Amino acid sequence: MTKKTYFQEPTLASIVNSGEPLIVNDVSQIASTLLELRDGHYVVIEGNLVPDSYPNSRKFLKHAPFVQVKHPDSIDEAVEMMQLPWQYRKVTFDRLPHFYFPGYSVKPYAQFQDDKRERRVRLVELCEALRILSYGLQQGSDIKIERIYAESKRASKDGATIAVSVPSRTDGQPRYRFKMTSVVLDANDPSAHAVANGFHTDISFPAKRWFFRYNYYDVKEDSNVVNIFAPEIAAYFKLIYRGLHELDKPNQAPLAMSIFGIPTRLTTDYYKKLLSKVVVRDSKPDKPDKKRKPNKAEQEIMLWALVKEKGYMNTLFRRKKIDENLKDIEWKIV
Repeated sequence: MTKKTYFQEPTLASIVNSGEPLIVNDVSQIASTLLELRDGHYVVIEGNLVPDSYPNSRKFLKHAPFVQVKHPDSIDEAVEMMQLPWQYRKVTFDRLPHFYFPGYSVKPYAQFQDDKRERRVRLVELCEALRILSYGLQQGSDIKIERIYAESKRASKDGATIAVSVPSRTDGQPRYRFKMTSVVLDANDPSAHAVANGFHTDISFPAKRWFFRYNYYDVKEDSNVVNIFAPEIAAYFKLIYRGLHELDKPNQAPLAMSIFGIPTRLTTDYYKKLLSKVVVRDSKPDKPDKKRKPNKAEQEIMLWALVKEKGYMNTLFRRKKIDENLKDIEWKIV
């Protein structure tokens, strides 16, 4: 299936023919090399970025340790600490020991939350979510907040349920229609701190449906986790955008209580370079010069390299005075 023009990416041949290659052998230099890359050059990474302890990139994405974002042990502790989700992410992300991560995770922790499954978020999906939101704002096919179910008094404790529709990135495909649950619309309720970590949707598409895993036999952690993908995050980003820009009385609660970092201009520019200016050369004796585009695991690792290099505030904390309007992000890269 063909991607819509807005989401299309350069082919391997077009990247290789775009200029002079810049060889990267030192993995620790990936982020700085891409940030300083000049026109007329592209990057060649020597060898697979995925650690050798994982037989392939899919195993890495499913089984490598995620960055586990710190959280309180109770609602009382959350209220006492008075920390917002982004502040927990900042503390965690600014202390990364390395950048070989398949994403980050949060966990519901309140006693009233029966679903304690780990919520897993990938940086690639954050970038793609912002791309979907920008597409909707620019192309007249916006993400729609169709209905908000928050009338019940219990909604302030369990979070709102919100019906949405999100455009597909694939040409000719229908919009995704689904419900977001455990969404904070009232940040004044003490339960809001825990509600945010319980974010969930009932979306269904092949990538999400088949991305289940069985954990290794001796690992104590449950196999059942919640993987959150770009269309789901894009719907939440739209809720944030709506709260800040489209309501008569702005509501900052979805932004304040978001479990999702919002890529900055630095990160979106870097991500576009990953898609349009990077190739990998695998070291295989029979094919010594075999080049390919980076896979999702390698893209994820390179994004974590950027976070480790520049810190959370510069990469995943979008600010109005520094970053361009979401409507103005130029995502076309072909």
